[in-house]
Amino acid sequence: MFPTIKENEIVFFKKYVKNKSLLKVGQIVIFYHPFKNIKLIKRISRVSKNCIEVFGDNIKYSDDSSKFGLISNEKVIGIVTYKITSMKFKNLLSHNKRSTFLEPK
Repeated sequence: MFPTIKENEIVFFKKYVKNKSLLKVGQIVIFYHPFKNIKLIKRISRVSKNCIEVFGDNIKYSDDSSKFGLISNEKVIGIVTYKITSMKFKNLLSHNKRSTFLEPK
């Protein structure tokens, strides 16, 4: 399976609030890796009271629960609500007369 979110795409998310936000199977979440000092974006595959199991869409190469186990809900930062591809972003900026997209030289 190909990744849902690719490099250089922009994601929007709603902040996860313990005991207020509802985590469901199939949602894409942003969370802190349990052992490394990095953030990851993965899809929820199982939910229990205080933790979730996450898997990447590209399972063969994904750093996910198959490698580090369940994630505590306290590690969750937010739930992804929308993504913009870099091409959509460029088009959005080009239609706005007061914005521009600068390419590095």
